[in-house]
Amino acid sequence: MRTVLLGAWLLAMTASAAPPDAGVPRDSLQSVVDALAREAARLSPGTDLALAVTDLRTGESASVSGKAPHISASSAKVFWVAAALNQRNLKQVAPLAEKVFRTSDNEASGAIIDLVGGADAINVYLQGLGMKNTALTKWNYGGQRWATNSPKAMQNDNYFCADDAVSFLARLDKKALLKPGPTAQLLKWMELTPREGCGGWLGTRLPARARASLQHKGGWLPPGCCSDDARYNVLNEMGLVTLPGGGRYAVAILASRGPDWPKQAFVVERASCVLYRHLAKDAALDCGEALAKAGGPAPVVLDAGAPPPDYDC
Repeated sequence: MRTVLLGAWLLAMTASAAPPDAGVPRDSLQSVVDALAREAARLSPGTDLALAVTDLRTGESASVSGKAPHISASSAKVFWVAAALNQRNLKQVAPLAEKVFRTSDNEASGAIIDLVGGADAINVYLQGLGMKNTALTKWNYGGQRWATNSPKAMQNDNYFCADDAVSFLARLDKKALLKPGPTAQLLKWMELTPREGCGGWLGTRLPARARASLQHKGGWLPPGCCSDDARYNVLNEMGLVTLPGGGRYAVAILASRGPDWPKQAFVVERASCVLYRHLAKDAALDCGEALAKAGGPAPVVLDAGAPPPDYDC
């Protein structure tokens, strides 16, 4: 009898010491990404979404439309700065790079391209990294620059894909792109960007600690900026996010063509938060559940003759 009671006590102690989620099936990262893609179609009809993510602790990856080319806007500037650091010393790159990340300065970005040797040299660098669905086609701020070696997958627009962006970020995090000094500096510059709101969509709904340590680069071409809203309305985010305990993940969320900018922005912000919640195992984190259930932000209604909102940062 005593042996039976002792066995029961040990069984109870073992059960109480088990992690709270022990034995509970955990959704795969791919299933979370697939669900976000389905939700995006409901929350922001017309938005063209691509999403890729890699858990840098385990190597688990997931994507949807990961190889589809998207207009890159300013997100690609992080690639160009990396190319410059690969060729030049920090003193040459730093004054320009700080402007690129702090204010997304377009003329400073052009000077970075020139430091590398021009648009063709940028593409040689990208191709050498195996980024087959990424290219610089033209950049005419502070001077005309046209690449002769761009495949022009998006006609005359610069482009990238979510899978390429995450592969780049993962290699940067593992110090497999640049020497340690330039790697640390590039990651530090990626902290100069907005933490939330316009230009900081990746961090808007993250916990304060994750938002503060976020290393990312947004890119945007908002309604009214360009020749055709049905082609542009670009809102991109790519970055490295730190989890509780110090683990990290690389993520790229690319959205475009959506006819309602606030709804498209909400899709990106919420997707970032849901991925964090899954990878951090933080079930209590509110990623805008009530707003998502209601269909996202209410449509913007303008008075007759009123100017459209200015969504440019």
